[in-house]
Amino acid sequence: MKKKNNNCLQYAIWIDLQKAVIACKDEEGSVSTESLQSEIDTRVRFDGEGSNKNRLFGAKLNQEKHAQNKLQQQRKAFLKEVVGKLAKVESVIILGPADTKYELHKEMEKKKSLSNVPVQVKSADKMKLHELKAVLNPVPPPRSVGRVPRSK
Repeated sequence: MKKKNNNCLQYAIWIDLQKAVIACKDEEGSVSTESLQSEIDTRVRFDGEGSNKNRLFGAKLNQEKHAQNKLQQQRKAFLKEVVGKLAKVESVIILGPADTKYELHKEMEKKKSLSNVPVQVKSADKMKLHELKAVLNPVPPPRSVGRVPRSK
């Protein structure tokens, strides 16, 4: 994990509920990465929690609603943290397996400095660092050598 580079222009972000990896390419063409762990609790158990069969309907519903609100607040805070890491942006590619990538795109549109930045959103499974860096530095396909006609 490297320190934040303020000279980055192009960003590639792989994001999921547990983690976000930000790769940025600066003016010289060097790529640096930064990883952020989220503190989102997807399944929270309370002391003494048992089966929901023993609870009244209203109490069960309030507990579920409370857990959903807490999850939504944690998700928003994580997305704001990721957007806060972006500075001086020319283009962004957002990658990820779930709907979090679309929520990050919406959060970026809310920020005035990032609202006019071209953003590509693509689906991707788990990616290693070298795969994420390759998104910013695409390798051109090898040039094919022209076919030599056969002589008769």
